[in-house]
Amino acid sequence: MLLAEPRVGPLSDPYAAWDGTLTQEVAAPFTPLIPFDAEYRFGWEGMSAGGARVSIQEKPSGCRAIKAEGGPDDWIRTLWNYQAVYYGEAGGSGTAPSWFHMDEQIAKGSLFSDAFFTNGSVLACHRLLTEKKPWELTELPGVRDLFAAMLFVRSQPLRNGDKLRLTVFPDQSPYLVDLTVAGRDTLLLMGKKIRAIRFVIRIQTIETHGEHQGKLAPHRKFHSGRIWMSDDDRRLPVRAEVDVFIGRVFAEMTRITPPL
Repeated sequence: MLLAEPRVGPLSDPYAAWDGTLTQEVAAPFTPLIPFDAEYRFGWEGMSAGGARVSIQEKPSGCRAIKAEGGPDDWIRTLWNYQAVYYGEAGGSGTAPSWFHMDEQIAKGSLFSDAFFTNGSVLACHRLLTEKKPWELTELPGVRDLFAAMLFVRSQPLRNGDKLRLTVFPDQSPYLVDLTVAGRDTLLLMGKKIRAIRFVIRIQTIETHGEHQGKLAPHRKFHSGRIWMSDDDRRLPVRAEVDVFIGRVFAEMTRITPPL
């Protein structure tokens, strides 16, 4: 069901029904992320199905750079041929300007995604290697990619019960993401007990063009999700679970240097 009828008129804000509820930067953000190298495993309904390697570095400018690469295991690849490499940079607390570039190998061939973010806009292009597509500029309040969104979330106080709302552009379509700090848990990962902050996630799609610009709708494939971030002076993402149309998929950290 479509939600949030926007105001109309040439000078109106099409996102006025909800853009005032977006979480703002804090005056004293949490300490920026320190560099690390990590590995994560992916799974579906409790079975291992793939993995990824992630490296975070600090640039001389003070921003953070990411490289992440991975995909499904061989047996999954026979059903779903996919591999991806993701590069990006963002301010230490998820601030703009930022950018990402992603190379994906799919059944149709090589797929490329590029996006450049400023405060309130994203210039992006998503195309197959064999395609010629124009770049598209989208004005959207608070828009960030996945990496910048993670940095922004960890910069917040994150008290139990806190609610965060942000706009996220992962590759070609934007979403309104609501996160609630649902509590603290102790997870058993990498052979040790790790204290973690638990978030509950809600995702809605955002219409950015045409007569329905600004309207929200439930994500068609995403049902619910949870994310855990280490509850320490590093605040690293350590586990995620998402309930989608094919069942429950997860990702969890299996190695990290320096160790937690």
